Amino acid sequence: MNSDKKQNGHSAALKNIVGLMGILIAMPLTACSNEPEASKDVAQNLQMEPEVLEGTAQNVQTEQEATVAEQETEAIADDLLGESTDSEIKGNETINAEESSVNQQENSLQAVENANSERTAEELLDLFINGSIGAVDSTDLTSSFYISDLNMDSGEWDSFSIGEKVDLDNDGENELILNGPYGGMYLDARDNSVYEFASGDGTALTISYTYYNGAIWIMYSNRSSAGFEFYHMEKFEGADNLTAEMNFGEEFDQNNAEAGIKYTLNGNEISYDEYTAFCSKIFAAEVSTN
Repeated sequence: MNSDKKQNGHSAALKNIVGLMGILIAMPLTACSNEPEASKDVAQNLQMEPEVLEGTAQNVQTEQEATVAEQETEAIADDLLGESTDSEIKGNETINAEESSVNQQENSLQAVENANSERTAEELLDLFINGSIGAVDSTDLTSSFYISDLNMDSGEWDSFSIGEKVDLDNDGENELILNGPYGGMYLDARDNSVYEFASGDGTALTISYTYYNGAIWIMYSNRSSAGFEFYHMEKFEGADNLTAEMNFGEEFDQNNAEAGIKYTLNGNEISYDEYTAFCSKIFAAEVSTN
């Protein structure tokens, strides 16, 4: 009995050992049976890796190309900017050069004007006498004449000669008198030019000058007819600024001999005594420039 129990115990233990060994043997076999699937997955992964690497390489190449394109764009932009800057610089240099040329011309003109403005009336009149400049004609301001155009110092009745310099227009600067027929002509210097100020024109318009009430007056005399004398006087304060005028004269009315001679001053009839008193002042100070 006891031996049967022992045998049964050994048998059971042996079965257990055999079972365990079967399990142990089965486990490696199972692992081995799973290895092809794992290897297959690895192979697939390895097969995919070139595609991934190729995609990565393409991405890298694309990024490099983008970088190169960006660098080229920046280089072109820099070139364009440089050309634009160069053009602006050249443009500015051209503008500056033109402005400098204009400024130089303006400065030159200003220098000439300044030089001319420094010429005194005496100097301008001397330039006319020397023939360097002309005088503006009083009857036509667009024309002028030179001293060489006049009949100078020929000794003939209609010739001119250089006379005195006198302040005929009461402006503090002298005018030039050219003695000549019917009182000659008077020249004034102003605005950097010489102008004909007054001139005689026949027996009906002979010029001279006189002093009256502390000033010089230009006087025009008309003695063209027998029994008739008429005088016109002008006072200036600057040759282009007439400040006073006077008229006086005497006239014999041939149609009314009994009325005798009529004497007038500024349009008003005055007595003989008044007339002669006034004329004595005017003619005593008169200077003839024939």
